[in-house]
Amino acid sequence: MIESENSTSTHLVVCVHGLWGNPGHLQYLVDQLINKYGNSISILNAKCNLSTYTYDGIDICGDRLVEEIHEKIKSLEDDGIKITKFSIIGYSLGGLFSRYAIGILYKQGIFNEIQPWIFTTFATPHLGTISKISKAIPKIISWASPRILSKTGEQLSWIDKYDGDASLLSVMSDPNRIFFKALELFKYKRIYANTLNDRTVPFWTAAISEVDPFEESDKLILSKNKKYDVIIDSVLLKEDHCKNTIFNMAKYLLVAVAAPILAPLWISFVGAIYVQALCSQRRVQKIIENRVVNNVVDDKNNNDGKEKPRDFSKIASSVERENIEAVTNFISKKPKLTSASSSSSKSESESSTTESYNPELYSSSDFPLVPLIDIQRESCNNLNKISFQKYMVHIDGYNAHAEIVVRNKFFKFLAGKKLIQHFVEESFVL
Repeated sequence: MIESENSTSTHLVVCVHGLWGNPGHLQYLVDQLINKYGNSISILNAKCNLSTYTYDGIDICGDRLVEEIHEKIKSLEDDGIKITKFSIIGYSLGGLFSRYAIGILYKQGIFNEIQPWIFTTFATPHLGTISKISKAIPKIISWASPRILSKTGEQLSWIDKYDGDASLLSVMSDPNRIFFKALELFKYKRIYANTLNDRTVPFWTAAISEVDPFEESDKLILSKNKKYDVIIDSVLLKEDHCKNTIFNMAKYLLVAVAAPILAPLWISFVGAIYVQALCSQRRVQKIIENRVVNNVVDDKNNNDGKEKPRDFSKIASSVERENIEAVTNFISKKPKLTSASSSSSKSESESSTTESYNPELYSSSDFPLVPLIDIQRESCNNLNKISFQKYMVHIDGYNAHAEIVVRNKFFKFLAGKKLIQHFVEESFVL
């Protein structure tokens, strides 16, 4: 955390980690922002939803985040520092916590006094998960989410009832609701979506897209950004393509060899998550009961988002999760894509801003249509009415979901570091 010591005004930047997360997951990003902008910004690396508390629901976690933001604002104001701009960066599930939190802040009138500046997400499941899918690993994830991730899993699966029969993600993408209106207010809206090697949050949901060109990656030719080759500027279909059968055979052989080793890890990991989910369900029930007793209700009934934060001292071990996530992505890893030099006539410095991404890509009939359910498709269409700048991220590694924000400092994550450099130098604006 850094505060502006020599000035009377500051730009507040809030960073929000994802599922099972902790502030350390975004520490590399925080460090790079501090190195670049120093005392021009104040950073809150949120810690109110550590580890298994992320199971409690996007709304409950969002309320905690709002309270932590208020505490930071008060701390700065007590030091005589005026906040003039507000930006928020969400990683993975933290992007949904962020979308909920800004809706509550909007309702409270915060943005009448502080300018909403940059809203950014990295690998965030904006469209949740889906069950109408044939591939094994994504289907398992979609099946398991509502069963082992408590209230959060239900919301990601669109089976919750937040307002009447409407699910929370549906409400959050409704143009007439506070969450959508708050998002529209931000001057800059950025989305970073992994194209490959992210089975936790696939491209279509991170990019808010009805199509996923990268489902058949062997058919594609990529045009990478000249300065930041981890960013894809455009995607073209090959005229002729053939499947990499050798790679597929090697992949299936790896699955056969790895299965006996991974099975015990999977069993212990899923068992631990199930126990944590039960604890979350009890915790959520107590929160709901306290709201009834204290006459505190949610957004649809004028919620102020002022639930008191808890003192979270325990962070669950993430070793098994990191290993399983990495192996899962490796097993599902697709053949390398063919890359091509950009055909743009812009200079290298001009093309590095990657402002000429393909908006047609997200609805092109040339690419496979994602089997969204009706409310997901409606939410997708609504959210795409907002002018997001979308970046297609190409990380040729085993675990792009972790690498996109350099989540683990013990790995080199060279592509992730280059992506963070792009965000700090090109996307972030004081």
